[in-house]
Amino acid sequence: MRPSLIVTSALVLALGATTLAGAQSTPAPAAAPTPIPVPTVPPSTPNSQVLQTILNVGQQILQRQAINARNNVRGTVSYFKHFDMQVQCGPNCYRNVRLHQGTVINPRGATPGAGTYVDVNGRTDPNGTLEADNITIQQ
Repeated sequence: MRPSLIVTSALVLALGATTLAGAQSTPAPAAAPTPIPVPTVPPSTPNSQVLQTILNVGQQILQRQAINARNNVRGTVSYFKHFDMQVQCGPNCYRNVRLHQGTVINPRGATPGAGTYVDVNGRTDPNGTLEADNITIQQ
């Protein structure tokens, strides 16, 4: 190779390296974005029939979900023996579940055991025990 080509290449590389080194200095921190205000209905706006109907339907949906939450439990089985089962649904939350003749267990033929993750649907007894109608073992 020609010596002048080598010297020229080295010079170009040196200039490029110093240019990149100067460009990589710490950038100034970006300003935090301003939060977007949440839209609200002005207090002077009267509730129209449509708005009131929407609010009533939303309230009914929330009430129905609260009722259904009492009849469902999802978690890990901590105890299982014949017709009695206990499900851990949180760090310090346990729910007693009672099986009966006719309780459907999905997938068919599976048996819930300790450590199995299950989803139980049924009805709540006055003492708080969940009478299981349907148990789904999560895979």
